[in-house]
Amino acid sequence: MLCCQGDAIRLEAEDLRMGYQTEPHPYAAGALMIAHKPNGECIYLGDRGCTIHDHAPSLCRSADCRSVAVRFDFETALRLHRSGRLDLRVWDQGNRLLEAMAAKRRQEKH
Repeated sequence: MLCCQGDAIRLEAEDLRMGYQTEPHPYAAGALMIAHKPNGECIYLGDRGCTIHDHAPSLCRSADCRSVAVRFDFETALRLHRSGRLDLRVWDQGNRLLEAMAAKRRQEKH
């Protein structure tokens, strides 16, 4: 659950009705995000993964590390990582998944 560590899951209007534990979003003035444990993990990350998976915020439901890898090149991802806005492991995992998908497509063509 790399995306649940050091994340900044911004809550949308429909999410606010769910009563999540929140804290101010560091990059979006006036916005709220899911609260974090002292170690930086999402407050809802348990030993077996997300404890609110079936009613997680909309951003969590739509998040996919592959979209992070597509959106940012390595240099941009590294810059975001150094500024604390992206865990580089999420970008790396997305890249690995994209590469595996491409390899599978190539293999299926032969």
